[in-house]
Formats: sequence, structure tokens, C-alpha cells
Amino acid sequence: MTSSNRPVVVTGASGFLAAWILPKLIARGHSVVAVDIAREETRLRHVMRGAAPEGIIWQLADLTDDGLMSRIAEQYAASTILHLAALQIPACRAHPIAGAKVNVVGHVAVLEAARSVGARVVYTSSVAAKPRGAANAPANLYGVFKRADEEIARLYAEDFGVASFGLRPHVVYGIGRDQGETSAVTSAMRAAALGTSYTVPWTTATCFQFADDIAEMFVRVVEAEWKGAHLADMTDNVESTADIIAAIRASAPEADVCADGPERLSPTSGFDVAALEKVIGPRPLTPLHEGVQRTIEHFRALHAKGLT
Repeated sequence: MTSSNRPVVVTGASGFLAAWILPKLIARGHSVVAVDIAREETRLRHVMRGAAPEGIIWQLADLTDDGLMSRIAEQYAASTILHLAALQIPACRAHPIAGAKVNVVGHVAVLEAARSVGARVVYTSSVAAKPRGAANAPANLYGVFKRADEEIARLYAEDFGVASFGLRPHVVYGIGRDQGETSAVTSAMRAAALGTSYTVPWTTATCFQFADDIAEMFVRVVEAEWKGAHLADMTDNVESTADIIAAIRASAPEADVCADGPERLSPTSGFDVAALEKVIGPRPLTPLHEGVQRTIEHFRALHAKGLT
């Protein structure tokens, strides 16, 4: 664990990954400043099965407001900025300028904020940044923006000494995953839990990751000692939408779910987890069947409480 007792500032604090990460940070004794354009705790309460954890300081802020992130970092003397905020694939496709502002300009604003107080940055890149297809390049604007973020972070370390660690989640599933193209696999689990039908509108071979594992890896990176600019994938275990459907049906045999539609291209090789394991040791890796079962049971528990 880092020796600093200065707060961790978390951007995108109302989002899916933050809903899994914030409770872990609080439970492990970290002071947390949650930053988002709006305070929305629904996902957080769902992950916690009812009540959000106490002790989180909320700051409403737009990352693209010039200097605002630096002022927040300075106000709270941040030790680490955990940068999760981003517009996802559909939003970047529909609103490219907004996507560039949030995903690229906002990323630079976070690095500038870290530079102003000597903080480190742990940020979400994405498997979308990795090349694929005939162009051997990211397949969408979101991926292009994330690839740019990786290079910007590298140069901020070289030019300004800002330490950063970029992590590339793949297809993450679990409670609270309700946005983005790949949220469809979580929607299928929800349908199975509630007894409704659902079709994942694409097929693919890719890496599916349980949200609790992703959150644990992010928190361990926050707590570890490291310097410089680092970048890592978070898994190298490739499975398919057929495997997801099979895992859902194993947990809910009556489930009326399937995957059908065009193939969604995703990298299936070339993953590198070495930099991550060097810092945090062995990665938490929940098997697909167990993660799917836990997600379905979690949805059922929420439904029983009237929370779905």
C-alpha cells in the first residue's frame, strides 16, 4: 500500500466501474473524493444491495471545464486520481465532438491536475484501443480516443514526470453494467434472473471479465508502489458469446436468452498482463460460470427487494 494518506479522487464516480470500486476503497480505509457531472448512486446502491457506503465526499464537476480538476486535486491534496470517466462507444459515435472532449480533453485535464499536486493517475483505457480487422487499427472513435489517451499519458510521464497506470478492461459484466454496446451480455443475465427473454444482438470471441475482479485490480494498483508510465491488459482469457449463453443457462436452465447477429470483431491474441502482475501479483480471475451465477443471483436478490 502507498504510504500516503492523502485522498483518492475518482472521476466517473456515478458510473458502473466506480460502483464496484468505491466500496472497496472505503472498506480499505481510503479517503475518497467522488467526481462526476451529476451525483447518481443507483448503481452503487445496487452493487451494495441497498445502501451506498458512508464517507464518500462528492464533487460535481465537468472534466472539460478548464482548470476545474486541478482545483479539486489541489483542494483535497490528492495522492492518486483514479480516472474512470468516459463516453462509451455509442455516445462517441453519435456525438464525436463531445466524445473527444470528455475522453481526450478530460484525460488531459486529469493529467494536468495530477501534475499540479504531484499525484499519480490510474486510468481506464480499453481493449477498444487495440488494433483489429483489415485496418489493423481501433474499430471505432471510442477506441481511437482511448489509444490517444495511452500515448498522452506516456508523454506526460516523459515530459512532466506524471506517473500513470493505464488498464484495459475488456468486456466487463456485472450489476450496474447498463450502458455501452457490450452491456448486452449483462442484460442477458438480468433477463435470465427476471424470467424475461433477451437476445444479445451480436456474437463474438473476446475476454469477458467479472466486475468484482476488475474493481479489485484497480484498487490494488492504487495501493501499490510504482513510478513512470505503465499500460496493461487485464486478462488474456478468450471465450465466446456461446460460452456466456451456456453459463447463463447452467445457472438458469429456464432462461430464454441467446446471442444472434453480426460478429463483433475483438482481439483474441496479443494481450500483455505482465506490467499489471508485476505490480499487484496474481490477478483475481473469477471463472465465467461463477461470475455469471453470482450476477444472476445478485439480480434476483435486487428484484426481491424491489430494486430492479
